[in-house]
Amino acid sequence: MTQPLFAAPVESIVRVALPVPVDDLFDYAVPPRLAAAAVPGCRVRVPFSGRPLVGVIVEPGEPGRFAGKLRSIDAVLDAEPVLSETMLGILREEAREILCPPGIAIAAALPPGSAPRSSRGLRLTARGRAALEAGALPETASGLLASLAGRARDGVWLRRRATPELLADLERDGLVAPTHIERGPAARAAVVTIARVAPGLDVDRAAAEALARAPRQMELLRELERRGATPVSALRDAFPTVSALLRPLVSRKLVVLEDRTTPRDVLGDPLHHEPEVVLTADQADAIKPIHDAIDTRSPRTFLLHGVTGSGKTEIYLRAVGKALQLGRQALVLVPEITLTHQILARLRSRFGDGLAVLHSGLRPGERLEQWQRLRGSEVPIAVGARSALFAPLENLGVIVIDEEHDSAYKNDEGFRYHARDLAARRAAAAGCPVILGSATPALETRFAADRGSIERLVLPSRIGGRPLPAVEIVDLQRERELAARGRKIILSGALRRALDDTLRDGGQALLLLNRRGFSTQIFCFSCGNAEHCPECDIALVYHATEQELRCHYCDHSCPTPDVCPGCGAPDQALLGIGTERLEEEIRTRFPHARLARLDRDTAQRRGTTERILSDLRARRLDVVVGTQMLAKGHDFPGVRLVGVVLADIGLHLPDFRAAERTFQLLTQVAGRAGRDRAPGRVVIQTYSPDHYAVKPVRRHDYEKFYAEELGHRAGLGYPPFGHLAHVLVSGPELDATQVAAQSLAQHAEPEPGTELLGPAPAPLARLRGRHRFQLLIKGRDPAAVLRVASRVRAATATLPEGIQAVVDPRPVHLL
Repeated sequence: MTQPLFAAPVESIVRVALPVPVDDLFDYAVPPRLAAAAVPGCRVRVPFSGRPLVGVIVEPGEPGRFAGKLRSIDAVLDAEPVLSETMLGILREEAREILCPPGIAIAAALPPGSAPRSSRGLRLTARGRAALEAGALPETASGLLASLAGRARDGVWLRRRATPELLADLERDGLVAPTHIERGPAARAAVVTIARVAPGLDVDRAAAEALARAPRQMELLRELERRGATPVSALRDAFPTVSALLRPLVSRKLVVLEDRTTPRDVLGDPLHHEPEVVLTADQADAIKPIHDAIDTRSPRTFLLHGVTGSGKTEIYLRAVGKALQLGRQALVLVPEITLTHQILARLRSRFGDGLAVLHSGLRPGERLEQWQRLRGSEVPIAVGARSALFAPLENLGVIVIDEEHDSAYKNDEGFRYHARDLAARRAAAAGCPVILGSATPALETRFAADRGSIERLVLPSRIGGRPLPAVEIVDLQRERELAARGRKIILSGALRRALDDTLRDGGQALLLLNRRGFSTQIFCFSCGNAEHCPECDIALVYHATEQELRCHYCDHSCPTPDVCPGCGAPDQALLGIGTERLEEEIRTRFPHARLARLDRDTAQRRGTTERILSDLRARRLDVVVGTQMLAKGHDFPGVRLVGVVLADIGLHLPDFRAAERTFQLLTQVAGRAGRDRAPGRVVIQTYSPDHYAVKPVRRHDYEKFYAEELGHRAGLGYPPFGHLAHVLVSGPELDATQVAAQSLAQHAEPEPGTELLGPAPAPLARLRGRHRFQLLIKGRDPAAVLRVASRVRAATATLPEGIQAVVDPRPVHLL
């Protein structure tokens, strides 16, 4: 049982983390009536800058330090802590390292939508009530005040029924006054009403005495006696008017109704039991040190470096099984929501339904239910994307991070943590190992293994001795030279033939094009005009399905123009291709193929991703066209061909990790082919066939790419040989934003061994109507880089209104 912080019947002090951009905790007095409930990890509602805020108690304050000067907490919102003191410590440590306010970091760990909400509104004053009763108001005002007489109303309700001018007049005249309206949390667990016969009731006697003239009520009572406690919804087939029948039974105390929290099923269809397989020699060698670390509660980090199809998932399952065998818990992370379905299926087939899933694809109430199952120790396994790291698991035995190289593990807003770093902190606190799995490890991870900071375990070959797929690289420049003049190349001859062969032999194909839409821009041949987003320095993309132009950054959209807006000429062309155009090409060339498209546009429809992946796995599809969502860790036994339509997308971006990401994407998507008995085949189309990020893919040669990329990084002092901090300054006016960026640069005061680059326009120089400038801080000493970044961040407090600056001491993306 949780013990109260304070035993004395006097006002005590607690330090509260609030979700505001301030690098400190806030002291509040605790009224004696709340002292027993005000413990670390509980949420509280407090007054802050004239409004109520929900924060989390972190620690006791210094008694008597601010005696009589502190505001008091209004309420304690939790009967038990929602965050353990261990998790609070982990979050505060990570927040300090990445220059994040502690309240924002701690708020990120709470189930979204689970806290009570507060909104601004208006209430009727005594003067307003008197004016209403006197009847001396215009009809529009009297109607509104009459609605406020019963209760205060929030801003949304008011704006729908009154003009801003009327609301301002009523407030100025003292008829209404601002107030805060408390509402329940947005996320609510599902509740099922259970009906059962009242305890100790003699049904036969009750039926004879009370229900002699109510035969349907008597039937329902006898049915409940037969079934026992039953959800009311389950009675509706036999008793369509069950609610009306229950009311008199409850009023006569013959039946008892009870609301029970019943989590919704988010795990999917049940699967057959999967027995443990016989490990290969390489797998047996890999699992032994992992089991030893779990046995000895050692927080060792392992890089499980295995080629695609080498059985990394079986290692994960064995590690999870070991943790469960010892009565501990397991946390399994995947980079994308789409991958949770596959790992969930494997875990459930091995361990049953004793697991919870956490990711942003769930509704808020569903996420809350899953979080509550973990918090109540109902299930020992948590599975999910990046945010599942905050799962309330207090007895961790192992943490698994699959596809550890994926940039999706970096959070780019608010609490800018990386899952690898936060997982290491959780593992150290819990005394458990971390497994980082990948066929293409991040350079920093592999370099750490080479230096002995972490342990590398290798799975060098596919299960069953199956070969890696044969890879053919097609030079698109040469294809264009051989093709008819001006002809647009979408599918090269090699890829067309490979598709034809695969479909004729009953195989399946994946086609990767990492660009959504139909075409990348509309271009006028008369004046050279290309349609751009008015808010971003980005060309608008044509989407044929909606017949519109759309910006993929701010979501601005507009109808497709019939003539050029620049010169009025009708001669406009669609340049470049996207997944929609590729889908059309496949439908035209292979009309009998069963085809689907999987990208962010189609995935927005709930259930679409799961359906497409399920159909592909069940061989109800022949070809799937998609973006990088197809490349990550999927196992489709029927896929014999993978085609990369344009490998150059992303290769030449102004980001030092561009080559690494390209190599990883190509290698990963190539690994989807040939995972069953039939050999696989890969065709990669590119304008850069000799690039060092493309050429090694032919032989699946990670070592060759790794060595060459390390050489480039070493010469420039980029990670893993140096450390970076990234500063992004944005504002509505170009000149003011540039001046602000220059001001921050002057406050940096680089130390010996560090270097300041910029300010310079960011690669995406304008987004969502804001101009953007960036600075880079480089250095070999991470502490020195962090000190310089801290000075820059401190200086952001002096920026003019409207100018924003974000300082990221561990950037992954530099665009």
